[in-house]
Amino acid sequence: MLQLQLRRLHLFCTVVEEGGVTRAAERLRVAQPWVSAQLRTLEKALDATLFVREGRHLVLTEAGHRFYSWASDVLAGSTQVRRDIENLRAGAAGSLVAATSMAIGTYLVPPLLSELRRERTGADITVHISEPAAALRTVTLGEADFAVATWFDELEPAPLQAEKLWEEQLVLAAAPNGPPDGDTVGLAELIALPLVGVPAGVAFDRMLSDQLRTYDVGELSYVMRLGHAEAMKRAVAANNWVCLAPSYVIADDVNAGRLRSVSIGDAKLAEGIGLFHRPSKHFSPLQEAAIEKLRNIAATRTVSNPD
Repeated sequence: MLQLQLRRLHLFCTVVEEGGVTRAAERLRVAQPWVSAQLRTLEKALDATLFVREGRHLVLTEAGHRFYSWASDVLAGSTQVRRDIENLRAGAAGSLVAATSMAIGTYLVPPLLSELRRERTGADITVHISEPAAALRTVTLGEADFAVATWFDELEPAPLQAEKLWEEQLVLAAAPNGPPDGDTVGLAELIALPLVGVPAGVAFDRMLSDQLRTYDVGELSYVMRLGHAEAMKRAVAANNWVCLAPSYVIADDVNAGRLRSVSIGDAKLAEGIGLFHRPSKHFSPLQEAAIEKLRNIAATRTVSNPD
């Protein structure tokens, strides 16, 4: 009975998120009439209208909005409870599922969680790496305990609790023998260089555009856009191009002589690092230890990167 009720809640939330019965049925791989019948059953049980039709679209009523908020929280909580019970049944020393954005999940989080795993040898640790919006959605659904992702001013983390941990300086990554000359560059010179960028519209791109506008710099022109920092760094090194990146992304490459780090002399550009979790989330000792490590790093980075 409980499983059936949760399935109905999941179906309702899917209809809301997909914007209609047809797309929800396709996503769930069930018949459209069955989806409609389940929605009618829900409305009858609640004695309330959850949707009204506007043209070809279903729109939530006020009751529907309230029910969606409640149902989303119930589904997220049920996912977390199932995971906790599975860990208890398996006798695990503790589990941690983190969601991260791309560069943060590639360079910042793995060393931290590797250290945690060495300290707690029975821990079960998983990291999902994706675009920030997808990482936050994973936490909202209860599929991850917390997210560590790029922070930008337009970010809308609701219904999650958001905490800005620190800011990481952006530098210009350049090939050892490529442009620009010297270890410092100004914005006027930077925009004339052959820049490699991230895909348009992703969090890092929006964050960078917002900051450049404060310096009256318009949209940058890129010779190529690539979806991962490793691909960007290879393109820079092979073609004498340049790219803007957080200093932690290129630190190993600079030490190995594969890239140069060029400071931006007349602007302060930075990537915000944010921590996101459900407000009602109860953290296990393992999860609390991971968050404490993140906050310890934040304290260190804040001292080393003062305003």
